[in-house]
Amino acid sequence: MAIDGIQRQFLTALLLAALCVFAGCGAPDLTGLTEEEFPRPSSEVQVAGSRAGSQLISGWYAVERNSWRWTAGRFAVLLRPPIGSAAKGANLTLHFTVPEVVISRLHSITLFASIQGTKLAPETYQKAGPALYTRDVPASLLSGNTVRVDFELNRVMVPGKGDSRELGVIADRVGLEAK
Repeated sequence: MAIDGIQRQFLTALLLAALCVFAGCGAPDLTGLTEEEFPRPSSEVQVAGSRAGSQLISGWYAVERNSWRWTAGRFAVLLRPPIGSAAKGANLTLHFTVPEVVISRLHSITLFASIQGTKLAPETYQKAGPALYTRDVPASLLSGNTVRVDFELNRVMVPGKGDSRELGVIADRVGLEAK
């Protein structure tokens, strides 16, 4: 009995899902993919997006209001370097909001970032509202298929009043932009 294209796609997806479950990583989202198409990390992650979960490594809380996530004091993301960045470098950007409650309690916060263990310059925020952290990333840090970006805040809101989470900032998107 010959296997047609649809049967092959189904069997391939089933096999991949089973292998992933046995490896302990949960079932991947293979919706709409064929055997030739596998999910690839993106250069920019909308943190509330349906495919963001595979790139948000640690320190991210659940999506709120279908558009953003709180971060913990330490959070990390996996990004694909943009085309040409291994030669020209790229710009790292984190679009986020510093909530009024954070500024009223902590007065300021400092955001630190590192890529592949190399520290980038920190920035201090003293006002509530939309914020942007952007840094030049040297080409030497962008030679692989993916890079890990680690963020850290010097202070966070401690758990309390029924919320057990350590709260940092409200993130919208993070990415590497080609120069």
